[in-house]
Amino acid sequence: MSEAIVLQSPPAAASLFLLFHGVGSTPQDLAPLGARLALEFPDAAVASIAAPDRSDLGAGLQWFSVLGVTEENRPQRVAATLPRFLATVQHWQQRTGVAASATTLVGFSQGAILSLSAAHASQPPAARVVSLSGRYPSCRNRRPPA
Repeated sequence: MSEAIVLQSPPAAASLFLLFHGVGSTPQDLAPLGARLALEFPDAAVASIAAPDRSDLGAGLQWFSVLGVTEENRPQRVAATLPRFLATVQHWQQRTGVAASATTLVGFSQGAILSLSAAHASQPPAARVVSLSGRYPSCRNRRPPA
């Protein structure tokens, strides 16, 4: 499983906030936001998650390569890594004992792309998604989940 910075881990967490950084970044980049969430939600588990791959851009990490990415191939790249992303969310839910109904995914850029994509899974892994500078993999015919 990817490395993470655990910002808060109460013995019996009532909710879970998972933060996912953008390409070329690390979990440390979202740690200040996670620390603020921990202050606001003292009964929540809060973790900033590391993407699994080293960035092709030289520094930091990535969930999928952005080298040569186009509107046409982005959806396939996201679909290829989405199972790893969903497994990561499930791992943290099992670790904290928090269900999808009490989970919030907070993604920045590439982390937001995957968080929004996860919301459209057959069994969405979270009740809420916060997208910071994010988008859907494709802008065609996207509707929010019901």
